[in-house]
Amino acid sequence: MAKKESSAKSFFEKRSFILLVATIAFVCFSAVLIVNLVNTANEKKAEFSRISEELAEKNEENAKLEQELKNGISEEEKEYIARNELGYILPGERVYADAS
Repeated sequence: MAKKESSAKSFFEKRSFILLVATIAFVCFSAVLIVNLVNTANEKKAEFSRISEELAEKNEENAKLEQELKNGISEEEKEYIARNELGYILPGERVYADAS
């Protein structure tokens, strides 16, 4: 009978060792997973902050452009566009081209 008890005791000791190893592995896996999730969450928070700042800048730029559109283009801006972008000159002006 002592041999049977010894065999049963050995079986339960092996089983508890395997259970202990499995528990430790599960805890380690869970810890790694939690650290990974926390890092991902922090990265997403930083990305959200960056995108929120960009959105605020774009909204400010849009408001400025809407105000310019409402007010129209000033005479100075019209002259700049006509001279520099369209190549126009005022009547009586002479334009000299550099041939070098």
